[in-house]
Amino acid sequence: MSIDPKDNLDFQAAKLSQQIIEETIKENLIDSSSVENLVTKTLGVLQENGVYACILYLQSRSSDNDKKISNSVMNNLFKMTELIKIKPPVDSSSTDKLSFVSDYICKDLDTLFLTKQLWEQILLYARYGAKAVKDGRL
Repeated sequence: MSIDPKDNLDFQAAKLSQQIIEETIKENLIDSSSVENLVTKTLGVLQENGVYACILYLQSRSSDNDKKISNSVMNNLFKMTELIKIKPPVDSSSTDKLSFVSDYICKDLDTLFLTKQLWEQILLYARYGAKAVKDGRL
């Protein structure tokens, strides 16, 4: 019995983490240490403070490189919500993204816990991906 890859959320988390590495390090030529650092901090915020704080943290980045990294991370985290049938806002304001998180993710505990777990997986994979690039292994 084979599972369709689109239904395998771990596979999707791996693909989205690869997309983060592609968009930040390979396309925008941002150094892998910066990507690893921001992704690690984002993971810490997510684990300690939750989904809403994670998005707030990503939106609060101010340097040009951090903005590029945080936009890629945020877009790919929101792509995961689409896979669990929650449609995120497309190219919307910061307020719309925060409203989406509070109204559609934080409101339901099952959705909140699933989203947090999936986002953690994406960030872990992206963190190790950035480290592998830094060490010349990817």
